[in-house]
Amino acid sequence: MLFFALPIALATEHPEVGVYDRYRVEVPGWPGAEASSETGSVLLAPPDGVAWTVEEAPSLDDDPLPGDDVGTYDANEGIDALAARPWREAGIDGSGVRIAVFDSQFYNAELWADELGDYQTNDCQAEASCDLPIDSIHPDYSFEEGSHGVACAQVIHDIAPGAELHLVRVNGTTTLENAANWAIRNDIDLVSLSMSFFSSSYYDGDGLPSTLASQMAAQGVQLVNSAGNYADEHWDGDYYDADNDDDMDFPWGSSYLPVYYGAGDPTVVVSWDQYHSCGDTDFDAYVFDADGAVVGRSEANQPDGESCSPLERVNFHAAQQGWYYLKIIRRAGDPLVRLTVYAREGTAYQATPGSIADPGSSASAFTVGAVRAIDYLQNGAEGFSSVGPTQGGLAKPDIAGPDGLTTAVYGAYGFYGTSASTPAVTAAIALVMQAEGLDAHDAAERLAGNAQTDHRVYTEWDGELGAGKARLWSLDTARAACSALPADGPPIRTALILVSGLWCGIMSRRRR
Repeated sequence: MLFFALPIALATEHPEVGVYDRYRVEVPGWPGAEASSETGSVLLAPPDGVAWTVEEAPSLDDDPLPGDDVGTYDANEGIDALAARPWREAGIDGSGVRIAVFDSQFYNAELWADELGDYQTNDCQAEASCDLPIDSIHPDYSFEEGSHGVACAQVIHDIAPGAELHLVRVNGTTTLENAANWAIRNDIDLVSLSMSFFSSSYYDGDGLPSTLASQMAAQGVQLVNSAGNYADEHWDGDYYDADNDDDMDFPWGSSYLPVYYGAGDPTVVVSWDQYHSCGDTDFDAYVFDADGAVVGRSEANQPDGESCSPLERVNFHAAQQGWYYLKIIRRAGDPLVRLTVYAREGTAYQATPGSIADPGSSASAFTVGAVRAIDYLQNGAEGFSSVGPTQGGLAKPDIAGPDGLTTAVYGAYGFYGTSASTPAVTAAIALVMQAEGLDAHDAAERLAGNAQTDHRVYTEWDGELGAGKARLWSLDTARAACSALPADGPPIRTALILVSGLWCGIMSRRRR
């Protein structure tokens, strides 16, 4: 749940609509649709006679704490962690860079106008063109009743106040498609997306969100996406049935995956690697409490039911804090599959890597993990920050950035999670673009090349931190060293890379 500083009574059109109460059909322009894109439409009820899938709201990739009050805040922790202060003092503020924040929560954005500077809003549900402004006072759905996107925008404005800022409403894959097309048409340089999309693919860089990331990249729009906060929630492995009873057997010798939950209404998502060929494989999933009672079940029929998506989603009520137990049963089909489990809002027993969801799993996304900003250079990744590689084997995240930032929305308690680190890294890329005259992709690569790491070899990738911790370099040192390089000389040596923070090494290769 998100907390924000000024709770005000909401007058929503559909206040009761939750995360799983919308349905997508692959038919553009459906009459009366809530939203429509070039490839589909979103409805509030499943239609008759047409195949549909659930249009999930994206997950907000933060771990928020309640703010104390509304005042004037500045994400100084992020500025210092990134070593951005000297750049700002030199007049580098992101001027000339166009940044869009894609998010589902911009409630009461106008209350923080002083924290955001000049900005524009674009509603990608109300119009496929995204040309209408967002009504931030009357959100349509309950899951939009928060200010997560405002906090992301404030982090960007604090670090790169000269950048042109757009707040863009995205609340599912259909509106993400509209937003991606809008960004391309409007020559946006950077998109900051602190959300994850589940059930669109096997988190292997495929699926609509990842396709949209690739389409934006092909047109010069760099998506900077959060890695997610699912390191503790995730488990994956090959289907295994030692005693041939069709129950999935886990490596610890049990047919149950224990998950520790607080009291509430969590969700478990089980999927397997057959997104392009449903075949005849069918699994069901059940959640039991500590007394052995079934508290939740998912028995979708693949592929002959209402959706042939290879997934089961269990929504259940956890009456009290404690251990709950997931059982996966194969009903039919090929047993040679790999399954992945996201035990949302829980802690999975023996969690595994591979927890980066879409579109952070895309090869075209610049994916960001999280490191606590205070004592940034001494810290490892946050324990919740999703760990790579992806299910497709890609080396993600690309980099890590600071979280635990002071914002008006979350107050002095701090804005945590990869939701906070992603806009911080986006702003740092904007500073590099302005200072060095690079496009968004090359500036992101430059930042990754200069990342702080404990590895002896700078190219060594880390499953939690990617290339390392995002950190800007000394402008004077780098410019002086690089200006002395011959334009067509030999590749730069490691010693010089260390002197110039790798900036020259990249420049040398580009100048050859």
